[in-house]
Amino acid sequence: MVKDLKYSFIYKSFIFTTMLVFLSEWIQESGMISFPLGFRHLMIISLVVVNWLWFGKKIVLQKNYRIAINFLILFLIIAGFFSKSSFFNYLLGVFFTFLFVFVFVVTSNTKNSRNSIIKIFKYLLICFAIMSIISIFQSLSSGSSLREYTGLFRELGAFGAVMNFCTMISLSLYIITSKKIYFYLSIFFSVGVALTILKKTIISNVLVWLFYFFYRADSKIKIKLFIVFLTIFLAGFFLIGDKLSKDIEENTNYLNDVGSKEHVRIGMFLASKQIALDYFPFGSGLGTFGSLASISGGYSQVHFDYGVAYIGTNSPEDVANGKHTLLDTYWPHIFAELGFVGTFLFLVIWLFPLKKAFFNIKTTNEPFVKGISFYIIMSVITTTWEGFTLYTPEIPSFVLLHSGLVGLCYYHFNFQKNVYRNSL
Repeated sequence: MVKDLKYSFIYKSFIFTTMLVFLSEWIQESGMISFPLGFRHLMIISLVVVNWLWFGKKIVLQKNYRIAINFLILFLIIAGFFSKSSFFNYLLGVFFTFLFVFVFVVTSNTKNSRNSIIKIFKYLLICFAIMSIISIFQSLSSGSSLREYTGLFRELGAFGAVMNFCTMISLSLYIITSKKIYFYLSIFFSVGVALTILKKTIISNVLVWLFYFFYRADSKIKIKLFIVFLTIFLAGFFLIGDKLSKDIEENTNYLNDVGSKEHVRIGMFLASKQIALDYFPFGSGLGTFGSLASISGGYSQVHFDYGVAYIGTNSPEDVANGKHTLLDTYWPHIFAELGFVGTFLFLVIWLFPLKKAFFNIKTTNEPFVKGISFYIIMSVITTTWEGFTLYTPEIPSFVLLHSGLVGLCYYHFNFQKNVYRNSL
């Protein structure tokens, strides 16, 4: 009891900061408060640093992770001399691009209890359920998609991504506690995903369910889960089948009309590939292409050089108006700005949590370890996938969920001997 009280600040501060960061854009757009530039990043850094100073210990990095970071630092120093961006934009690019590393390193070295993780999971579900329930019922009652009812979320992509994270959290809690309420909640949040009719978001949700379905060893459970999954799929297709078909048709027509090079997302990928080749092996440098740093304090010339300034609403004028598509997808900025070598190092660090999580979920009989392993695996995989069509990996609110919360979970792999022993 004393230990739980000691760590109560961790889950309370995490929930408060997460909700403030998620709601900040809605609060600002409603005219209630105008937050300063960089407010969300500052809140995240303050949260993880304060908790580490209070509950943390000496930073300990696993050998392979430490080696990868050292190589990355060396790479960034050398690449900085060849970058096409200004020194300021390059540093800004380093900050935005690698914030997730700082957050993961600090949180994975912050002491916390199992109960604090469970409470973070529970309160996130409660808060996000409250934020989403009205929109979901409005969508169901009107027979339209959630595109018109994003409610307290900044836009539809963010709504869908949150619903996916809630599905993962619900299933993680079901693994940990075996309480059926969490399984039912996972279905509710999956319905929320389906109502977005966003193809990439629906695929992410399918990945979550498929992984949960196949990792369960008991054949009877597999049969039950397959029936549930099939029921959800058929019900979802009945609800949104026509709208989804129409959306696919519109996207197909758009691609046919403009061609791959003039398609906003595909055009960004094609340009990033060419940039990586032209600026081999270091890329064009952070702060030069398809990133927030590339449009901070100006507009990168690289966008003109490779024609992406002329597709979609990517122009400097669109950026100045605040309504643009330059940040519609994440991975092109990694490929272009870091090149082949930098992208490889980036992926080693980005995917690092998966190795131990996969090992633990297969070998341990500890429900808590299985539950947090499931969350780590699916948050990394789905965030990686969504980066191909959205900018989710670098949005501050989602950095908290895919690196901050993953780090707090990962602490239990690193520092709790009883957990480690059960994982062998």
